[in-house]
Amino acid sequence: MAYRSELETLDEDGYTQLQFSSRGITKRPVSSEKGPCAASLPWRSIAVTLGILCLVILVIAIVLGTMGIWRSNSGSNSLKNDNFPSRKPTQSSLEESVDSPKALTTTGKGVLSSSCPPNWIAHENSCYLLGTSFNSWNESKRQCSQLDSYLMKIDNSKELEFIAKQVSSQPAKSFWIGLSRPQAEGPWLWEDGSKFSPDLFEIRSTVTQENSSHNCVWIHMQIIYDQLCSVPSSGICEKKLSI
Repeated sequence: MAYRSELETLDEDGYTQLQFSSRGITKRPVSSEKGPCAASLPWRSIAVTLGILCLVILVIAIVLGTMGIWRSNSGSNSLKNDNFPSRKPTQSSLEESVDSPKALTTTGKGVLSSSCPPNWIAHENSCYLLGTSFNSWNESKRQCSQLDSYLMKIDNSKELEFIAKQVSSQPAKSFWIGLSRPQAEGPWLWEDGSKFSPDLFEIRSTVTQENSSHNCVWIHMQIIYDQLCSVPSSGICEKKLSI
């Protein structure tokens, strides 16, 4: 053969042997497979770090959400406890149980130095509160006292006209005023102890033969009646304003 790299010879047994020369054969460089893998290691580290951060943020969000739900439930439970009926009503809760708006007023003598509390109605130099709860006459009197006021006393025809207009807007209800009779068949007295003047208005009697102990007074629409003091009804509280 023409190439020196391949020689054909016969061995002692007569078999042909081929001998290859290493000449002319070049070795190809083997590329290292560790290069790309080594280059990708920083990106893998960054990806792992970001994954851990996302997991931490997720855990924090779950914890905060759980705390928010727990606080919300605690707040609602505290509100329910505040409304528990065995607790003594506060002044603000008593004033909120009315239908009337806050008003400001002046008198002929000058400007009032202070306005009526929220939900009270102003007229002349007094503030009035029309209650919505139903109580006996004595309970209504006590409720007004807790608000630093008293059951309404009607002093003149203008005041009577004013309050009759207010209660006429609620025709289904009657309202206690501060007029009662401590002794059966005795004189009618206002809460401050002054005597009632029959010239101011008429007290219509609802007394029957079966029951003659109607010793308290309420107003319904524009008419004033005597009534059993134990009958549940709303009341009208009054307080004076300084000038």
